Amino acid sequence: MTVPAEMEVDVFKTPQRPHTFLYLPKDLHPEDWPEGLAAIFSEPQKILSLLLTPDQPLAMQTAVEVISALETQGYFLQMPPPLHEREPSIC
Repeated sequence: MTVPAEMEVDVFKTPQRPHTFLYLPKDLHPEDWPEGLAAIFSEPQKILSLLLTPDQPLAMQTAVEVISALETQGYFLQMPPPLHEREPSIC
C-alpha cells in the first residue's frame, strides 16, 4: 500500500482515557466519526492539528502506521504504553 505524501489530521484526547489519543482526518465532526468512536471517546478535546508526512517523527508509532490506519480504518487510536514503560511522575 502506498501512503500519501502528506495528510492533514486532528488529534484528540479525552479526560476519561488518560494517555490515549485519537487521530482523525482534519475537520471531521464527531457525528461523522467511524461507528462507535464517539461513544468510546466522549468529551473529545482537540489538542493538535498537523500536516502529517511519512517521515515525521512521532512519540509512540511511526507516521506511516498512523497514515495507513487513517486510510484503511478512518482513524488511529494511540493507546497508552504499559505501566512499566511510562515515565514516573515528578511529584
